[in-house]
Amino acid sequence: MKRGFQLLSALLIVIGLTVSANAAQISGFGNPLTDAALAGGTQIDFEGETLGTYGAISVGDVTFTSLDNHLRIDNVYQGYNSTGYYLDNGTYDNNGFGNLDISFAGGTSAFGFNWSMAESFASWTLSAYDSASILLDTYALPSTGPTSLGNYYGIGGVGAISYATLSWNGAYDWISIDNFTYQASVPEPSILLLLGSGLIGLGFVRRKFKA
Repeated sequence: MKRGFQLLSALLIVIGLTVSANAAQISGFGNPLTDAALAGGTQIDFEGETLGTYGAISVGDVTFTSLDNHLRIDNVYQGYNSTGYYLDNGTYDNNGFGNLDISFAGGTSAFGFNWSMAESFASWTLSAYDSASILLDTYALPSTGPTSLGNYYGIGGVGAISYATLSWNGAYDWISIDNFTYQASVPEPSILLLLGSGLIGLGFVRRKFKA
């Protein structure tokens, strides 16, 4: 019993340290799956979706919802960090979302995506929230213009992310995201606290029976 208690306690400490130590904004070039924080994750490349305009679309465990105007599955531009099908907001003649909600069924511990066509006259902010709508982290995404370097960005290591938002400020900006990648969730701090309380309770029960 004592040995099992010690092992469970050690596991709790390791999990807690892992959640706090890996907090980071994710960035790099190429496929997001090559990033250490996203390696082995699930990737959405939008290739199996139908071209068109949507208010919301669910792909696997992720739901993308336009909070204003619309979103699109598109393939007009090729080479702007996007190939084949991708998700965008809309042309300058047919403005799409300026605020996008990204919800994860079951949560995620990290996510990222190829980011393209973002211009310097608009600023985009990526924000991550937990299930209680508490802000976990924000990331001011840089402009990419017509680059084809494969820039990707994301958020991870902040605990269990329930949903994220992508929001702009400034003049309307036509952007796209592709190769959306996410990891399975991790226990939230509250869950870790409950687990710790349970272990302490087991210790008291053991002492009671011994007495």
